[in-house]
Amino acid sequence: MKWWLSVVIIAFFYLALFIGVACKAEEAEEVKEVKFGWGLPLSGAAGALLGIPAKQALELANEWIGEFTVAGERYRWNLLIEDNMWTGAGGVATATKFIYEDGVKFMTQSGADAAGAAQTIVEESGVLMDTAAAPMEFFGPDEPHSIQISPTYLVDTPVLFKYVTTTYPEVKTIAIAMADSAFGHSVGEAAIDAAPYFGLDVVAVEWIPVGVTELYPLATKLVNINPDLIICDVVVLKSMRELGYKGRTAYISWGESYGEYIGYEYYQDAMIYQPNLYGVDLPHEVRAFFVELEQRYGGEPTQDPYFMATTLFLLTKVLEKAGTVDDMDRILETMHTETFDTWIGPVHFGGEELIGVNNIMLWPAAIHEIREEEYTPVFEMSADEAYELAVEVYK
Repeated sequence: MKWWLSVVIIAFFYLALFIGVACKAEEAEEVKEVKFGWGLPLSGAAGALLGIPAKQALELANEWIGEFTVAGERYRWNLLIEDNMWTGAGGVATATKFIYEDGVKFMTQSGADAAGAAQTIVEESGVLMDTAAAPMEFFGPDEPHSIQISPTYLVDTPVLFKYVTTTYPEVKTIAIAMADSAFGHSVGEAAIDAAPYFGLDVVAVEWIPVGVTELYPLATKLVNINPDLIICDVVVLKSMRELGYKGRTAYISWGESYGEYIGYEYYQDAMIYQPNLYGVDLPHEVRAFFVELEQRYGGEPTQDPYFMATTLFLLTKVLEKAGTVDDMDRILETMHTETFDTWIGPVHFGGEELIGVNNIMLWPAAIHEIREEEYTPVFEMSADEAYELAVEVYK
């Protein structure tokens, strides 16, 4: 009798163990994947400066997100990252692979040239593509699947000019010296179009051929024109300062390496007019994330990883609210109508008054200046205020 009781107990033990293992296996199988294709520059100078840091930030962001729930189903992101070389050809090649080989429904193409070249195939396939630094003609009702989660120059440039004309009324003339690329034209043309509203006279526009390293002829020309304000990166400004330029400068980004390269005495009071990973106003969660990223990989935190990580966090929230991972119409409707809690605060999409469709995410806007080697906040506007100003300026 006792022998049979022992057999029954052992049988129940192994049955319970088997059921437990089976349940765990079934539970593991319930976590589904959402494929997300990322075309990033992973080679050359753009890879070192932009793509590889962005890739590292995306991998850490995916760890932070882990599993997420959509309509009661458990999901994880499967990040598919390829080198788009920051070129049009690279954009087409990576988009083709993502769509036809990997079957993605979501894609980011870093670089306006790559995104512009990939747009046709993306729109024909109904894949949602996020980009950064694209010109505003890239977006519109005829391109419903093309979105921008990163900040847009069309909104941030009027904020810069409002600050400049209020704080430095002596500034009357401006010059633009940007790369002759889709990115450079996006920055420059936003300034050219906004300047008249603020009574600013654009006295020089220079599109610098990609790859040019000898900048003193251009710098000499700009110094002779002597604008009150120049919008350019530190490479151009360094040459101008060495030739005696005393005017003000503004640019979209900042890194401590900029000041070290050009000399802080030449970058004093430089204005930065897009979100960056510096300053006391950085949200706590963002700061903690990039502290961990820097500890893991080293290197200076930069703008592109910030925007890429924000994209992944934001789209997770979008899918959760939409209740679907593959109904693109429903996902876009959710984006157009809902507000999302993110690590930079509550955000929503806009753009209909500017581009005909609410496909650009609106960020809070701020101006910082480099003062005594510190990234110092000097002016800010809410996302809605900045957008309303842009609509007034560009209407």
